[in-house]
Amino acid sequence: MIRPIGTQTYRASLFGILTLVSLAGGCAPSQFSPAIAFYAEQSAVTDAASRHTSTSPYYRFNSAILSDLDDALKLREIAAQRTLAATVLRDANALALTSTTNEIERMPPRLRKTLANPAKLEPSVSRLKQHYAQLASEALKNDLRDVEELSSSELTNKLWGMRLGVQLLTDDRGRAGRQILYSWAVVATAVGMVQEEASLPEKNREKTKKVFRRVAVWRPSTSGDDSLLARYAPVFAVEWPEKRSYDVDDDRIGAVKLSGNRQRIEVRIDPSEPTVYSYNTTAKIDGQRLRQLNYVWWFPERPEMVQDDPAAGHIDGAMLRITLDGSGNPIIVESSLNCGCGHVVFVSNSLESSAREAFGSPLPGKRFSVEKNVFVKKNVFVIGTFDESGSEVRPIILSAAGYHEVCQVRFNATESLRALSIAEDDSYRLAEYNTLDRLPFGDGIASMFGPDGLVHYAGRPEGYLFAPSGILSAGQPRKRGTQRIRWDDYLHDDPCLLEKTLRIPPLN
Repeated sequence: MIRPIGTQTYRASLFGILTLVSLAGGCAPSQFSPAIAFYAEQSAVTDAASRHTSTSPYYRFNSAILSDLDDALKLREIAAQRTLAATVLRDANALALTSTTNEIERMPPRLRKTLANPAKLEPSVSRLKQHYAQLASEALKNDLRDVEELSSSELTNKLWGMRLGVQLLTDDRGRAGRQILYSWAVVATAVGMVQEEASLPEKNREKTKKVFRRVAVWRPSTSGDDSLLARYAPVFAVEWPEKRSYDVDDDRIGAVKLSGNRQRIEVRIDPSEPTVYSYNTTAKIDGQRLRQLNYVWWFPERPEMVQDDPAAGHIDGAMLRITLDGSGNPIIVESSLNCGCGHVVFVSNSLESSAREAFGSPLPGKRFSVEKNVFVKKNVFVIGTFDESGSEVRPIILSAAGYHEVCQVRFNATESLRALSIAEDDSYRLAEYNTLDRLPFGDGIASMFGPDGLVHYAGRPEGYLFAPSGILSAGQPRKRGTQRIRWDDYLHDDPCLLEKTLRIPPLN
């Protein structure tokens, strides 16, 4: 008889079902761990990028872990499947621990007390977090034992149960509803999207040709930090016009700060504390796992650059992702705004040269051999190359004033700066991206992101314009893991994104 899930996992599955039923019906589960998800939802502190599975409250998934789970389901060799399944469980358990304990800490005290009472616990943050951690550790131990003992078919059933139980991302849950609600405007929206898409190639060419003369510069302050994130931390150069129609601070990067109350969390960017938030990810290309270095920075406002600018709004920002080859050399750089708009790719000269050798000339209508035509979905834009062979590995990022889009990437920061007139020269601090979920707020902590993954109260008029397409609040900055690119065709954090969208030659 097939035993798809062990006893402990069966109980966890029941807990997951109870949680989903409770969330739908508005009543709190009686068990401690499922109740956390309920009260997190009630107090709007749910981590949108960390997805629950109905089979257990002790595992949560992001794009990377979900990709590994999918890989484990494809494996037919039982030893390899067991190894990868164990890795998935450990990673999903660790993510659940981080996300859930952060949610506990962000809950209002009255709900922590309500959560603690049925379990006969002290309502202190530390005690609640400790209790969940103990339960999560026990669940992981039991499930790891199952992974070693189950037959191949049983293990596959267990993994499929977990996979099928993973929640949709928040923007997917309401997508059909938005399309139905605004169905009267679908045609007009579709026409607007087609027109905007048609204009992007020329806009991208203009960015790569843009002449930067006068800039404000922020250099990383990474003394004593020998990590790769510090080594490749970019120099930021933002175009600095003589005159603006908006506040000069809108073009200065800064630290994220919170104020207000639990009913309305206000996000602001403090330019007096220049800060860039960083994290590591992994790309999967041709069976290899490649290190990725991610950098995110924020501006106080996206100013109105034209009359009735639909992209203008509170809080703006952009991101950079550097993919390294197996030897630690940069081969691909991606950039986009923090809403996912404006995604573009730069590739190293050596990668483009290898692609030309492997695939021949660029495809019709393309500039680079590394570019690919993707079936059904939209293609990504490769807009330039960079020389990674110099002695200086630190890149310089050249961004447009006001619009804040990255226009150019170079790996010769010192030499590039010599050709520029520097209006302001400052340093920035490199911080962990995860601190954005644990920012000081009154006598506790809060996140700059809501339970939908969006930055609090940073909506854009264009969000209404594109709502008929199903896109959630287009133009509004959002949390990593919920960011989509190319009109929502791809998740930015999908480990297979580059393999899906580029013609990448064999990597040595």
